Amino acid sequence: MKLVGYEAKAFSAWRETEPDFDVISFSTVAKRAELDHKKVRRAVRGLARKGLAKFYRTSWTDDGEPHGAGYGLTSQGRAMLDVSLNGKEG
Repeated sequence: MKLVGYEAKAFSAWRETEPDFDVISFSTVAKRAELDHKKVRRAVRGLARKGLAKFYRTSWTDDGEPHGAGYGLTSQGRAMLDVSLNGKEG
C-alpha cells in the first residue's frame, strides 16, 4: 500500500516507537512529523481507515501510569513500518 502526502509524513512518526509502546498522541505525531495538528488528525484517521493504525482510549507510560488516548500501529501497520525501515519484509 502506498501512502502519499500527509499520511506518509504522519506514518513516519512511528519510526521512533517500539512495538509494545507505540500508542502516540496527535501532538506527538505533529511534533515528530513536523505537521500542523489539523493535518495530523486527518492523516492519522486516514491511516486508521486503511487498517494501519488503531485508536486506543488509554496509553501507558513506562512506569505503568495512564497517559491518555492515542493511536498505535496495527500488525499490518507495524509490518509496513518494518519494511520501510529495513527495506524488506520480515
